[in-house]
Amino acid sequence: MDYALVHAVQHGMDLQQKVITFYDINCQYSKNLKHQLEANNFISLPCGLWIQPSIGLWHVHGHKAECFTQYAPNFISCAGHVNGEIMETLWSSLNIILPSAWGMAMLHRQELLDFQMNDNNFLKMVQMHEWYCNILQILGEGC
Repeated sequence: MDYALVHAVQHGMDLQQKVITFYDINCQYSKNLKHQLEANNFISLPCGLWIQPSIGLWHVHGHKAECFTQYAPNFISCAGHVNGEIMETLWSSLNIILPSAWGMAMLHRQELLDFQMNDNNFLKMVQMHEWYCNILQILGEGC
């Protein structure tokens, strides 16, 4: 995780920019991040980089009350509303096919899951077009 964070921050980013990280266990991870990186000879964050740890709304409700007030994006200035936990929201559609997958061999199960996720992606694309057309109609332009 440290490696991914350091390289993501250094990849085409203005180092004076503030960074908000979303991680399911940021309340624990962020406590020792500075110490872990100082002890590492191979990776480091740029000096003076400001990182605001956050936990997505899907997971923060399962934490202590203190985590909610400190790490929920609702209370972080300029965080906005994000949907960074899309995988969790897709599980409900996988639950529909779960009984069918139980009796399948591993490769057949993988094919079924791939098909279902591809179908989810297709449906999202179709809905994006409908959403875009609705916005254009509101603006008085044709779709």
